[in-house]
Amino acid sequence: MSTAKQESKLSVFAVDVGMLVATLIALVGYLMPWFRPRRSALWSFSGWEYASMSNGGGWTLITFAWLALAAGAALWARTVLAAAMTGVVAAIGTLVNAMAVVAASFGTLGERSALDYVTELPFEAGIPIMAAGIGLLLATSCRAIVRCHLLDAAHEGQREPQPPSTE
Repeated sequence: MSTAKQESKLSVFAVDVGMLVATLIALVGYLMPWFRPRRSALWSFSGWEYASMSNGGGWTLITFAWLALAAGAALWARTVLAAAMTGVVAAIGTLVNAMAVVAASFGTLGERSALDYVTELPFEAGIPIMAAGIGLLLATSCRAIVRCHLLDAAHEGQREPQPPSTE
């Protein structure tokens, strides 16, 4: 019978499926439409709109780098503590960068005398889906950190010297 550590050595990856799914949900939310600048507009603000701009999207593409880092971390997060911690960093990086892009999008709407215009904008599903994905990524990354600590503790318990058998 092989131990968990022996089995983990046989596999190159230890994929945390939860982190990977959360990363994909955040990506889908980032690419989906967030809101339209006005009801009659035929286009919406979204990560896809920024990424497909003729100038290449510029700094708005950094969000994709954070999501790629999260997906890469998910490949080893079940057993490698550094990968699990990288997932937390990637989740927070995605959150900060994506919200900066959303805030910049709101900034292009122009100055208004009241906040009522925000409540009247035609919102779409992108921001809530992105928020759910980022939240799930943070939660699953934290879970992966705990799992790694528990695995380390279990391995330490197995390494303790056993008294010799008297039989």
